[in-house]
Amino acid sequence: MATTPYRILGADLNSNYFQLRIAYLKRIHELKSDRERPTKHRRITPEHFRLICRAYETLSDHEKRRRFDEDEEWTYDIDISNYTLQQLAAEPDLANELKNRLHKAKLRQINERHPVTGHTPLYCAARACNIDAVYYLIEQGANPDIRQRTGSTALHAAAFFGHAEMVRCLLESGADYRIENKSGNLPERESHNDEVRETFKELKETPFVKAANDQLDWFKNVDNGVSHIDTQYHAQRQTLLQCACKKGHFELAIWFIEERGANLDIVDINLNSALHLAAYGGHTKIVRHLLFRGANPTLVNKWGMTSEQEGFAHGTDITNLFRDIRDQDMFRMARDGTTWWFQYYFDGKSPNATDERGTSLLYIACRFGQIAVAEWLLDNGANINAQTKDARSTPLHGAAYYNHLSTVELLLSRGADTSIKNKFNTTPYEEATNAEIKRLLERYRQDLAVEKVIPVHLYGDGKSSGDKPIATVQLEYKATIKDLIEALPDSMSKEYRWFSVARSPLNLVSNDIGLLSAVYRSRHVNTKFIDLPLCLIAYTSPRYKNSGYTARDELSSFDTR
Repeated sequence: MATTPYRILGADLNSNYFQLRIAYLKRIHELKSDRERPTKHRRITPEHFRLICRAYETLSDHEKRRRFDEDEEWTYDIDISNYTLQQLAAEPDLANELKNRLHKAKLRQINERHPVTGHTPLYCAARACNIDAVYYLIEQGANPDIRQRTGSTALHAAAFFGHAEMVRCLLESGADYRIENKSGNLPERESHNDEVRETFKELKETPFVKAANDQLDWFKNVDNGVSHIDTQYHAQRQTLLQCACKKGHFELAIWFIEERGANLDIVDINLNSALHLAAYGGHTKIVRHLLFRGANPTLVNKWGMTSEQEGFAHGTDITNLFRDIRDQDMFRMARDGTTWWFQYYFDGKSPNATDERGTSLLYIACRFGQIAVAEWLLDNGANINAQTKDARSTPLHGAAYYNHLSTVELLLSRGADTSIKNKFNTTPYEEATNAEIKRLLERYRQDLAVEKVIPVHLYGDGKSSGDKPIATVQLEYKATIKDLIEALPDSMSKEYRWFSVARSPLNLVSNDIGLLSAVYRSRHVNTKFIDLPLCLIAYTSPRYKNSGYTARDELSSFDTR
């Protein structure tokens, strides 16, 4: 090539590395000014700026510069298909090519450092004021605090090269303005112009930038005007908690959770939760606190990764924390009312599991008044009338004896049997020591006596389901088969939709038929009296379709009331 990298860059043969940076800075600002012109009036072509980039790559690398000075050999033409991510990011006209290259890329690829310079794509884009590339990389979760070989970050580069818009974008993405490079300079100290300095001054007083830089004392000032704790900020749509977790600011993250009640499970533009960000960063103390405060570990980000998977790169430091939370004592979780543990970690365990004393999970939850856990267990098929091994008490006995009114109400609404006696020959009513609970149980018994409600016990088909009900529900006397299905726990309502009594199907015609009427028509007996609780067998598919069964006609003037 006739010209030289020195001439292209506008540098002297004796220019030191600082002077080379200044020369490159001038060429970049010339490009910025040129790109403000209408397309047809632009003077700097993409090809010409490409030569500028090749010239700076050559002269800023000691070995490449030495080779040119000795042999006048340098690489000035590289096919774009062979570009590194850093080279794509350094040329604003190739922003779309960079996006295509990084489509479906994971964070580790986005944050990849050049093996020689230590530059990341974000560093190169910020240096060149490649606005489209910087915004794209930030939206993908690029880390602005990765240092290159001189210890400078993307924020140092943006400040030194005089790009106020880049400084703003990086600070709003959580860049740390406290990092010193090997020259001992903070990014702000390297500001090229007053516009950059004013941008630092403005943004350093905003909540998100304060969180990114671990300014806990500032947040403790009640007069600082911070908006709602769960506000999602800037391009990445991250909350203050997500910012603190991503950056590894433990005390600040705990303060947001414990003092301000921050939502643990909000996700950002990449569907990352606070737990994802903390796990990816290897911040074990934060991960542990989030897990034991009930952060949802099942959320999946845009790359299809759970928070546990994001932590794999840190080995057992992170994965052991997830194992520890899964291995918690389920009976202690029921006693303490840790509902989220059952939602996230119960997995395939039996809702009817008992401890070494023969006490069921449901009994423990009800005995301690943990209504949310009790409701979850019932929704997932727990036997509402399961008795303890020694005392033979039911969950209703436990809730009534220990004065948990709301738990008693839940159990009654789900069809708990009030007539069961324990080994002391007492019913839940007789065990109750609270007058209001006694009145509730008495009123419930009276309602049953006048048939305002119908207790229904459902049994499984086959030996594997055992001889105890798989579900018990309480229905109004006018309830239909459809009402029965809707009253089942969520885990069963989509599965069990067919029923029989005495091996005769109930719902041959319609789910809108009255339940008592269906039972009467199926039983083929000449009486209107039906034993309670109503005992039915539930199926996951239709039965007796080809048995020749026909339902009897309704008795004239039959009144289910």
